[in-house]
Amino acid sequence: MSPWEGLSPATCLPDACFCEAVGDGLIRQPSNTWSSLGFCVAALVMTGQWRTERARGSLTSAEALTFIVAVMLVGVTSAVYHASLTFFGQTLDVQSMYLVVLLALMVNVEALRRPPASRALQFYVLVNLALGVLLVTVPAVRRHAFGLALGGVIVTEALLRTKRLRRHGLQFLLGALVTQALAFGIWVLDLKKLVCEPHSLLQGHAAWHLLGAVATLLLWRSLRA
Repeated sequence: MSPWEGLSPATCLPDACFCEAVGDGLIRQPSNTWSSLGFCVAALVMTGQWRTERARGSLTSAEALTFIVAVMLVGVTSAVYHASLTFFGQTLDVQSMYLVVLLALMVNVEALRRPPASRALQFYVLVNLALGVLLVTVPAVRRHAFGLALGGVIVTEALLRTKRLRRHGLQFLLGALVTQALAFGIWVLDLKKLVCEPHSLLQGHAAWHLLGAVATLLLWRSLRA
């Protein structure tokens, strides 16, 4: 019997939690759990770069710290989600993803409109709170909301470059987009079980985690350019 049995199950149960077989132990999806820690490694790399590089780019110290903490949380909460497959873990996992993508959106909005820092922070906090409420009350919209936020990042990035307000780091941005697109393709194949071996250590969703960590590192480099 799983130690998570008494908690509310994730909405993907019983048969839509990606390809990897669901076990009954402490870690119900080992490959998907351990691969999540790729984001923690990415956060440690970001920390090292921020502490040692003199050219810190356009991110303020508060923004950089928030970004690093958010990426670390993605790794930890994703691991908790796949280990437990609980609604609690699912909510924390998606909320941490919002923290990352909405910070990138906030940085771009700041660059476009130059609002006071307090307004930018209020925007970030309020939108994350609103999405957190949606995660609990209408969990079915979680992926759509993330897609809209990611689309907002792409649109604002395009505006910044069209207006020549951001001229550097394009190679990192394109690398992040290509890597994330590849990861998304693998994610779909895994979710739909089109390419699937449930008991293998090689899982498509695990590849999604690792490629996502690489894309996040590239986004970090782009934002700091």
